[in-house]
Amino acid sequence: MKYELPSDHGLSNVTLTHLVFSESGRPALSNAQHAALEAGIGRGESLLVVSPTSTGKTQIALWAIAKSLESRCSTVYLVTHRALAKQKFDDFRAQILPTYLAGEGAGLVLATGDHIVDADGEVPKEPLRAPLLVATYEKYLGLLSAQGIPQDMCGTVVVCDEIQLLGDKHRGQSVELLLTLLKRAGWRQFVGLSAVLQPADANNLAAWLGVKLVVEQTREKHLRYECWTNRGMAVCCSNNPERIDEGERLPAGTDVGPVPALLSLLGERIPPVPIIVFCMTKQQTYDMAEAFIAAAGRTPRGQMSLAFDGLPETNANTMLSRLLVSRVASHNADLTDEERRIVEQHLLENKLDVVFATSTLAAGVNFPLGAAVFAAWDRWDFAARRRVPIETGEFHNMAGRVGRMGSDHEQGRVIFFASNDAEYRNAREYLTLGNLPALEPRITPEHFEQLTLQLVASGLCSTNEGLATLVCSTFSGLRESDRNTQSFMTWPARLSAAVEGLLAAGLMIRSGAGTLSATPVGKAVGLSGLRPATCTQLLVYFVAKGQAFTGCFPTPVSPGNFTKLAFLLFSACFSTPDFRPRDGRQPSRLLPFPLERGYLFDASGFAGDLIDPVWQSDIMPINAAKLSCDWIEGAEIRQLESTLPQLSAGALRDLFRNLAWILQGVAAILTAAADKRVPAALRPRALQVAGVDLDALAKLPRVVRRLSFRVSEGLPDDALWLPALNQPSGQFHLTRTEILSLRATGFASPEKAMLGAPEADVARMAAFAKAKPSPQAKANWLRDSVREWKNQQRQRSAERHQRRARRCLQATLVQRYYAAKGTEFETVFEEILTFLKVPFQRLDDKTKTGAPDYLLSLLSSPPLVVELKSREGDKLIDYNKAVEVLAASEVHGHKGTFCVTLCHPGVDPSVPMTIAGCGRLCVVESSDLGEALLRLCDGSLTQEQLWQWLATPGQALASDLPFREYI
Repeated sequence: MKYELPSDHGLSNVTLTHLVFSESGRPALSNAQHAALEAGIGRGESLLVVSPTSTGKTQIALWAIAKSLESRCSTVYLVTHRALAKQKFDDFRAQILPTYLAGEGAGLVLATGDHIVDADGEVPKEPLRAPLLVATYEKYLGLLSAQGIPQDMCGTVVVCDEIQLLGDKHRGQSVELLLTLLKRAGWRQFVGLSAVLQPADANNLAAWLGVKLVVEQTREKHLRYECWTNRGMAVCCSNNPERIDEGERLPAGTDVGPVPALLSLLGERIPPVPIIVFCMTKQQTYDMAEAFIAAAGRTPRGQMSLAFDGLPETNANTMLSRLLVSRVASHNADLTDEERRIVEQHLLENKLDVVFATSTLAAGVNFPLGAAVFAAWDRWDFAARRRVPIETGEFHNMAGRVGRMGSDHEQGRVIFFASNDAEYRNAREYLTLGNLPALEPRITPEHFEQLTLQLVASGLCSTNEGLATLVCSTFSGLRESDRNTQSFMTWPARLSAAVEGLLAAGLMIRSGAGTLSATPVGKAVGLSGLRPATCTQLLVYFVAKGQAFTGCFPTPVSPGNFTKLAFLLFSACFSTPDFRPRDGRQPSRLLPFPLERGYLFDASGFAGDLIDPVWQSDIMPINAAKLSCDWIEGAEIRQLESTLPQLSAGALRDLFRNLAWILQGVAAILTAAADKRVPAALRPRALQVAGVDLDALAKLPRVVRRLSFRVSEGLPDDALWLPALNQPSGQFHLTRTEILSLRATGFASPEKAMLGAPEADVARMAAFAKAKPSPQAKANWLRDSVREWKNQQRQRSAERHQRRARRCLQATLVQRYYAAKGTEFETVFEEILTFLKVPFQRLDDKTKTGAPDYLLSLLSSPPLVVELKSREGDKLIDYNKAVEVLAASEVHGHKGTFCVTLCHPGVDPSVPMTIAGCGRLCVVESSDLGEALLRLCDGSLTQEQLWQWLATPGQALASDLPFREYI
């Protein structure tokens, strides 16, 4: 430890007060922190900091963030996992928001594959311009690509946590591509953090990035590594890593194995609790927990823990409820996010002695662990069909979670086992503390097609030569040129082959001068993260079966068959190369392995419309689609777990999350594919066939987006509006179980949920039977919230938009827009269109009975008929009011013109899916259109983009608005 600051540390007094640890009035810095300050982290120097886990690297990042915010720069903090992003977001909400962002929640934004949201719970207009953005690597790459990679990012501070992810087998390509783009665009300051880079890799990476390297191998709290064998212990300590002592005696009366080791540790005078036991499989975490509590005599008796009370019952939390009373827990991918958070909170509050975990608990999270026991350190390699030791980097990253700074333990203990000489030879590698795996190149020719489309779609490359220059200058390219010159020399030719394939598919075009650009669909694919082969496969399917999909839509005389539509769509998505192996290439997302263990559904009735009529040849997509359909219809997670052996709630939630992700990409691709403004020559080959029905395709995007939302929430369509009542600062929060309970009693519609009748109160009370402080309090909250739901939404939008309108629109226009009704609403709407220079014609001049209100002529786009509908109080626009514009437009000479109904304050939740089949009607609420008009005013939305948003059938939502394009 260092108890003084370097003379030229560069930290402000505010940062010294809030973000520097102190002991007895003096600063207390780890060696790594002191070295980073000496190297200039507080003065804006760019660094790659390599030091063991638990040496305070996060605090180093905080100093860079603080300096950036004080300098009014944009700041991005990149992490490896969405759960870690959420944790850092919550940490920064407490550490950064009050002091450095003046409490402005809009200044702190979280961006993951799940959602993009600011600290106020709102969807940000321009997340890349937020003062502080916390994002996963892939999401940040997607955001940058969607808006066009800036040529200059010299006003941005970038922090990359766990930067060694660029060597990850599955995700390394995206991370390295992002770093390449950032390196090319420049930065104000770059801070890379890692605990497991070997010296040569650290030097090479720092040189490639052009940043200073700070290496500090000393830990403030040392680790003692013990390999237990039948002949004693082999021991190495981090304070003397060159020395390995063999033959030390095991604790008296202790056998070799994880359970005896645990009993020995807990029997010490000062037990090093909490202890983490690392397991290589999810099942092992349960088996080991059971074995331990039996051996320790901790068999639970009496009442189970109520920690999971209020969550849907799952196999995992049923077991955990029994274990927690014995101060024992399990932590693995079987658990849902909520269940993991409960276990983690118990760890932080010292309510656990032992937690049995897979590597899910080693992803950069800070817990006060005193010892780690490896129940195993090898796992099954499906390709090699044998068990192989985990890499030394992974081992030390996991082991380094113990003995962290700020914990009460003097040192950390790491115990692992070898039962024979062969195992000991492998295990001894972990005692050579500097023995870390090399970074492997992850940009490879296998994925050049996807990489090429991403680069061209983002506007970063526009020629074959530019592609070759950029790709060959990546870290992988430099590595390949050193290791395999002959292979590296083929890269330009293989990139050219990828270009030709994309040109042939119609996802890119090349001018006579050789300039490359992505077609509209190609751009949508490149920015979605989906593989080009996935896009092509799905477009061919949608063209062939478009009528089968739209035939499932409801009509005035038929409820339709959305269950069939969802099943066809879900099974098609799960059958693409992003989920299933193709031509020797592994998918980017994995389906849970239990899905191959039985037939959950006989799809014979749908066979003629499935993407693969011989559906029996690959049962996994069919099973995945069946489970997903059951989920959105309200099936409980415990019920779905029981359908197949070893199927877990965590695996199912991952499945649903991946499905929601691909559906968002598919919706964007369909939107581009159905745009009639695009010349035929710019359409993909899949759309250049006879008989393509673009009208049928145009009906799908909003339906697909809504299904994506349903998958995320796990709710039937008629209950999908209820999560909107949940506000970040609200007193109560509706759970999925409560929403489904309300629906089961018939009180899930706005009209029923707000009733004050006794039967309505009984239904609400039953749904909230376990609510705190009382069911009655939550029942009253729901009744009142629904009554004021749209008015409160309108009020929040009005306040937010009035603040922003000071730079653009007159604030009084925004105020009047949200307050007006009837004729006055029409008047202010016209004034806003005039101010924004949007040409319009008033169709209803009060002399034509039943005429629609306006004809809008947005730039380079067909006209739109717009009807304004406003209601008083809590009245919402119903189906009949929403569709009146269709008949009116036909009667008054605009048959075939796309129509928009502007609903003020809002539309009934039953309307969006009911109008899906009409094909030429969009409904939009005033708050969503208000957001679009403000973006049009400040230049972050074009008139062409606004037209496409309004001219897509279904409900136009602010969350669907495209981000600003800089290309």
